[in-house]
Amino acid sequence: MSSRLDSVLQKHPDHAEGIRLIAARDPSKNLKYLDWSAKVLASGQALAPEIADVVELFHEFKGHALPSKRGKDGRVHLERIAHDLYTYRAQDFANLRDNLRRLKRTKNKKLRERERLYRLDGPVEADVVYDSDDLVVRHIKNKNASAHYGLSTKWCIAMNRERYFEDYETQNATFFFFERKAPIKNEYDKVALVLSRERGAADGTEGAYTALDNRVGLLDLANAYGARVFDIFRVVYERSLAHPPSAAFLTNRGAASAEQLEAVFAKINETPAYEIANTLESICCNDGAPFTLLKQISANAHKLVCAAFKRSTGLSGRRVRNKTRALKAAREVDRNVRAALAVHRAVPDDERAVIIKALRRSGVHVESIRVADGYNRIGVEYATRWGRDRSLRARKRLRLRRRHRDNPKNLLHRAEMMERRAVRMRKKAEKLATKLEAQKAKPKKLKKRPAR
Repeated sequence: MSSRLDSVLQKHPDHAEGIRLIAARDPSKNLKYLDWSAKVLASGQALAPEIADVVELFHEFKGHALPSKRGKDGRVHLERIAHDLYTYRAQDFANLRDNLRRLKRTKNKKLRERERLYRLDGPVEADVVYDSDDLVVRHIKNKNASAHYGLSTKWCIAMNRERYFEDYETQNATFFFFERKAPIKNEYDKVALVLSRERGAADGTEGAYTALDNRVGLLDLANAYGARVFDIFRVVYERSLAHPPSAAFLTNRGAASAEQLEAVFAKINETPAYEIANTLESICCNDGAPFTLLKQISANAHKLVCAAFKRSTGLSGRRVRNKTRALKAAREVDRNVRAALAVHRAVPDDERAVIIKALRRSGVHVESIRVADGYNRIGVEYATRWGRDRSLRARKRLRLRRRHRDNPKNLLHRAEMMERRAVRMRKKAEKLATKLEAQKAKPKKLKKRPAR
C-alpha cells in the first residue's frame, strides 16, 4: 500500500497533504480509490475532506439502485451507482455526490421508520415468578413486556404493531415466558406458556410454544428443563388465577366498571374494522357504562366504523364495494347502539323516548329488545318489521315502496320505467317465438340405423 501512496504522491506533489488525509480515511483498506480521489483533488472539483466523504459513501452504496424518479415523459427511470469508481470522471463528482447523498437520506429515513415501528412506548410490566442459576420465568403483564422479552422469537404476541396480544387478553389469557440465562442455541431457549383463567377452556387458548412457535406439551418442557417444571406450573397456575382479567374481557362479559369501559373506548381507534362494531355494542350493554359515555358512543358510532373501514381497506381498488360495506356496517352498529341505549338504565326517560321513536321509524320492534350473551360476548337482540331480516336491502325496498306510493311524480316515473321494460320484454318474446316457429318448420332428419 505504501508503494501505491508513493506513486500517487509522485503524480500530484502539490496536493500531498490532501492525499495523505484521503489515504488515512480510505474505506477499502488497500487504497484502491486513492488514484481517482487524487485526480478529483487535482482538478479542483472539491476539497480533500469532501472527497473522502464521497468515497466512503461510494464504498457503502456501490451497486445500489437510486430512488426512482419520474421523467418528463411520465416514465420511471431507474439508475444505479456503478460498481467501479473509476467509471466516473472528475467532472462527474458533483452528480455522484448528490446521488450518494440521496441514498444516504433514504437509508436514514428507513432506519428512523424501523426504530419508530419497534420503539416501545410506556412501561414494561413483568414479574419474575421463578429464578435459578440457568432459568428465569416471568409473568408478562402487558404488551410492551411481551415485545421486549419475546425478542428474536416467532411468537405472534411479541409483534408490537399487531393486535394478537390483545386478542389473547380478550380470551382471558395470561402469559409466562421461560428463558435460559445461557442460551444453548435451540428452540427451548425461550418458551411462552399461555394459560386461561377460565378452567376447562375448550377454545385452544392454553398451550406452550417454543421460540420457533412450535406447540409442545408438558413432558417436552420437562425434558428441556427438568422435573422442576411441575413446581413452576403450580406457581404459574396460582398466579394466573389471581391475576385480574383485562378490561376488554370484562367489557365483553358485561362486568366492566365505568373506568374500564372508558379505557376500552379510549383505544377504539386501534380496534380493527371487523371488531369495532361488536366492541361498541358490548360497551353499551354494560350496566356500569355512564350516560356521558353512552351519549358519546351514540353520537360517534357511525363515524368511528367508517373511519375503521377506511384505515383497513384504504377504500382503494374496489372503492365502491368497500365504501358500501363500510356504510352498511355503520348503519347496522348505529341501530344496535340505539337498541342497547333503549334498554339501558342509565339513559334518562326523555332521551329514551327519542331513541325509541327513531328505532320504530327504522323498523325495530322495541318490545323485543333484550341484552343477551353471544359467543363469549354480550350484545343486543331484537326483532324487526321484516322478521329476523335486519338487512339494509329490506329497509331500502320498504323505503322505495313508501316513496312511490306517496309521491305521484315518483309513481309516474316508475310507470314509465315499467312501460319501457314491457316493450323490451315484448321484443324478446317476439324474437323467441320467431325462432321456435323456424325450428318447427325445418324438416326432421331421419336417424340412420347402424348396420348389423
